[in-house]
Amino acid sequence: MSPAGPAASERAWSLAVSAARPLLPLAGLVSEKAARGVAERRRAVARLERWAASGRDPDRPLLWLHGASAGELLGAVPALEALRGRRELQLVVTHFSPSGAAALPALAPDASAPLPLDTLGETGRALDALRPSALAFSKLDLWPVLTASAAVRGVPIGLVNGTVRPGSSRLAWPARRLLRHAYGRLGRAGAVSEEDAARLRELGVAEAALVVTGDAAFDRAAERAREARRPGSAALRLRAALPEALPVLLGGSTWAADETLLLAAAAALEEAGRPVSLVLVPHEPDRGALERVTAASRRLLDRTPVLWSELEAGRASATSPVVVDAVGLLAGLYAAADVAYVGGGLGRGGLHSVVEPAAAGIPVAFGPRHARREADELLERGAALEVGPDTAAEVLARLLGDAGERERRGRAAAGYVEAERGAADRSAALLEALLSDGEGAGGGAAAAARG
Repeated sequence: MSPAGPAASERAWSLAVSAARPLLPLAGLVSEKAARGVAERRRAVARLERWAASGRDPDRPLLWLHGASAGELLGAVPALEALRGRRELQLVVTHFSPSGAAALPALAPDASAPLPLDTLGETGRALDALRPSALAFSKLDLWPVLTASAAVRGVPIGLVNGTVRPGSSRLAWPARRLLRHAYGRLGRAGAVSEEDAARLRELGVAEAALVVTGDAAFDRAAERAREARRPGSAALRLRAALPEALPVLLGGSTWAADETLLLAAAAALEEAGRPVSLVLVPHEPDRGALERVTAASRRLLDRTPVLWSELEAGRASATSPVVVDAVGLLAGLYAAADVAYVGGGLGRGGLHSVVEPAAAGIPVAFGPRHARREADELLERGAALEVGPDTAAEVLARLLGDAGERERRGRAAAGYVEAERGAADRSAALLEALLSDGEGAGGGAAAAARG
């Protein structure tokens, strides 16, 4: 049985994080982005306290939702929308990665901030200010001291869209030892699949707390695909700016290795007399990424890419590769493509979401490193293809040149997403029960919120 308060390992973790706090500004020496992230994290608790002083309504339950980054948080959007349809509440959202801010418009929280440092002092201050009725994590990013501080205050803790990859470092020492109490504190946990539920049990989640809900990311992806086909959407604007006669290959959430693969493939196709319209959406479209893609495009295609912002302003035509220099558009832009390539499968970072392009009803290609259930299942259904630097040009040429194969694989992809829908309502029910747990507890931060 997991202790209500912090275990010895969690106290040690809190002390270690506290000791490292004065050194955090040194991370700013790595990059300007890191410097901004550190500064925001150090101010997170004060930001939450300011909102709570004026914005916390004690007559409404408050849900604190945390996710690592934009992808994890966006997957919870359908469940939150369904939950808001059932009851009135306040929502506070925190995120670990700065990219999590991109999910905030879709979540529409009452307040948001980077995750406070995982120390007893900072998590305690945040909880005492917010007085949440419940604390929920989306996908996987549980933090040991935050869960301990919440448990001490009687705040119910839950998990939605819960998943643990087979090779996750969380399953191995020392992470497993540090996190076992955190997982043991989960009062309600919705797992994406039976396999994820089994791994969550390994990590310490109680059997009584576990239920397989599926992944609400499928519901969101299906809705985004529908929105992308409405007049005036970014996808339709992009398609109208591209040469009508050329098939569109879109690389989503790309890194340097992915961009090199796609630009080299586009060059090979052009040399063979089968040119394509290439659209690249870097995972982090900052200045460094844009400079990287520009240099690679000039080297491999002898062509300077066009920025999405230039297309939108009507200052350029898309006769060169298009690079999307904006965030939050990718899921919808897949609807403008004939074939999608999803980045992350060539390096150590891990494959990004393949559900969004599948929902668009197009074939999905990705690199050989894909420890994702969805990728394996798309491959099994014939909806996806695995490619590498040596095979990409040949495979993509065949796919882009065969409308029948594209239609067959795209239909299988869309069918897979449709079959997986329904998790939003099940996850909303879990969150509603979690809030009820807090209201029924009669103590701790939830009771304080009601005065």
